[in-house]
Amino acid sequence: MRYINLDHLKLPEGWQVRADAAVADGPGKIDDHSDVWRDLKRPLKELSHNKCYYCEIIQERSDGAVDHFRPKSKYPWSAFSPSNYRFACTFCNSVRTDAQNGKSGGKGNTFPLLDETKRATCFDEEADESPILLDPGKPHEPGFIDFDETGGAIPTHSEEAHAGRYRRATESIRLYHLDHADLVDKRKTLAVSIKRKFAAADRLFPQTESGNADIDNSFSDHVRSLANCISEGAELSAFARRILAGHRDVLWVENLLRSA
Repeated sequence: MRYINLDHLKLPEGWQVRADAAVADGPGKIDDHSDVWRDLKRPLKELSHNKCYYCEIIQERSDGAVDHFRPKSKYPWSAFSPSNYRFACTFCNSVRTDAQNGKSGGKGNTFPLLDETKRATCFDEEADESPILLDPGKPHEPGFIDFDETGGAIPTHSEEAHAGRYRRATESIRLYHLDHADLVDKRKTLAVSIKRKFAAADRLFPQTESGNADIDNSFSDHVRSLANCISEGAELSAFARRILAGHRDVLWVENLLRSA
């Protein structure tokens, strides 16, 4: 998960008029106007470079879905609010059971709060809620989830020091299915590739700028490949950055992390 700036979402011409008409039709007919939010699927995907907002897997062969971050069944007044939309893959958005480990995951209509007594009854009250699920639309929240080198998603903060953040990360990993076996395997494979690229570049680094253009070019190629892995549009880029950051004590890696 990485931050998605929803302020940059481009609404199609005439979309807001249709959304306003859907709102006026009343909460009982929300699903009759599903085409309204579906028409934002493409611009939502473009914001994340075709990646699911939650797991960062590129959805080239999957339709994906427009997820209502606050479920429309519980928050009908936000059913047609663009700020409530997230582009999500099936694994993160729909409740499923992982055949490999038997764990269930997927957001579905779940939207737990740290304090259930403060659940909103109208749009203005949403600001008083403290959602448990981490929101990729908020710049500081994706950082609550970290990764280990085996590809597993883990909380950044300890339960002892930051119980609330720990709980939010733990529940988000489960409900977004970020511990799905296939996803963990993809991260693990990417980690191996990054480590190989790093090792190759680091072997060359002491010999760079010695007048050998072949060495300089080879080093640059390896670093460029790593830069591509951690770029905003790359699949699993948040995880890739985490793995590369494990070598930030190396000068050229620190420079790369700052510039990429």
